[in-house]
Amino acid sequence: MDSKKNVIVVSARRSGTHLLTDLVVNNFGYESINYNYIDYTGFTPENFSEFETAMNEGSYSYKQPYVNHPKVTWTHAHDYKDYLKYKHSKETNTQLDRFFSESKIIIIYRDIRDIINSCYHRPRYKDNYSSFTDFYDNYDMDGYELIDQQYDNLSELLIQYYKNWFSVYMSKELLGLDIELISFKEVINEYEASVYKIGKFLEQPINTSLPVVDVRLKSISEKSKDVIYTDNDFRKGKVGDWVNGIGKELGDAIGKQYYTDLGAGFDCFTNDIKIHKYHTPERNRFELGYKDWPSIEKEIDEELKQYDSRYKLDKSCQSIIENRYTNAIETATDFRYTHKVFYFEDNLLKFIYPCKASLDKNIFKHTVPVASKELLLTIYKTDKFLYENGITPKLFHAGVYKGVLYAIQEKYPMGDVISEKYKLHPIWGDWKWVVDLDLYVKLLRHFTVAFKNNILLTDIFNVYNCAIDNDGNVKYFDLDGIKQYTTHKEMINSEEFTNVMGTLKEIDNYHIKKFNYSLLKELIVI
Repeated sequence: MDSKKNVIVVSARRSGTHLLTDLVVNNFGYESINYNYIDYTGFTPENFSEFETAMNEGSYSYKQPYVNHPKVTWTHAHDYKDYLKYKHSKETNTQLDRFFSESKIIIIYRDIRDIINSCYHRPRYKDNYSSFTDFYDNYDMDGYELIDQQYDNLSELLIQYYKNWFSVYMSKELLGLDIELISFKEVINEYEASVYKIGKFLEQPINTSLPVVDVRLKSISEKSKDVIYTDNDFRKGKVGDWVNGIGKELGDAIGKQYYTDLGAGFDCFTNDIKIHKYHTPERNRFELGYKDWPSIEKEIDEELKQYDSRYKLDKSCQSIIENRYTNAIETATDFRYTHKVFYFEDNLLKFIYPCKASLDKNIFKHTVPVASKELLLTIYKTDKFLYENGITPKLFHAGVYKGVLYAIQEKYPMGDVISEKYKLHPIWGDWKWVVDLDLYVKLLRHFTVAFKNNILLTDIFNVYNCAIDNDGNVKYFDLDGIKQYTTHKEMINSEEFTNVMGTLKEIDNYHIKKFNYSLLKELIVI
């Protein structure tokens, strides 16, 4: 029996929407719903009914075979669940929720400079503006924007667009969504590999003895009669063509802003890159064969039993988790945590993925729940000591939800987080700010208290992981940055210790240059 699901393509305009749709239609036998975007402002009861009928026809049922081919549709919606912001009926919103949860979702993304360049050269846009500057600064957004946000220019909007959708991808297991990412550059430059990548995600076999159907176009005149196309508005389709359009100076400035606001964090999360010389990428530690996961889980479960009464999940905590989107005052401003950190009146809810664990479904299913339990046990064992010594905020509850560790902690407002309080966003590997802000003594004391009790606070010297309360006290709230060891020898022989001491020595050397004395020797004796 065929097990195809409907496909929803997510993209910004001019970033490969129809390129990817046509790839799926021609290589995997899907039918495009090309009369309607999932454009939530445009849905009337009549056209939504048509859309709903088409999607239902394509939906796979284990009880009934397909009536028709599975469907491909697409959305340029600025954010997942944009539709909740519009005046649709409750029934319509429920159906849209279902379509997303039951479909395969593919996000295709493109260099925002190429998107801007392509938009500008599109006649229906270009004819409305006197110059590129006029277009860039005064673009009417054409339905892109969220109804409650404003943007100064098109690049600012596109950066926010990708923050929104990348945050959905990074939280897909918690949201219960089946999502894959592919870039416009991949599809253009590595077409055959892209077809295989999409086929694997769609769980559809590819006959390698037959050539893949190439839907790329260099110009409209080169369209193949044997290919089904959903769009005629395909321009050059080149990668990096922005250089010949928007200009190098502005292009470089946009590229730098994109990398600062989005690209660096996205690259770190998706590729688990080495972010500075004292960092060790950890993704390989969550591979299926790295540990005997079933045996480890059995041992951890036995240890966790002794904490059942102390950290029992009550109804209030359960309500916080289940109603987080409706009851939270705000979510995290960093896109990597938008769907993982929720602020309430007096506490916050935080979901913690094991450090850069792969989002491969099989790996996630088998290793992340065990790794989450490992970290949960560490939190249970260290929480009382760290809280009583003023290092961490109060922990109300911690547990595992859908295989992911969560914690409900005492709330520290965003304005108290060091990066927000001082408007500080240093590049990776630059720790001068610790000394310049006169925080070295406070952070080092916390580190030393934990260190003497065989606990490593591995990431305490990070602007995002500490807050300063109204009394000037530092609170460390990065729970996955807490490592506990059985003995002092085990701790100082660990790779984590080597890395954190490298960081500390960098900070201390800068402190010596500025104040002519070392704090590290005073507070830490190995």
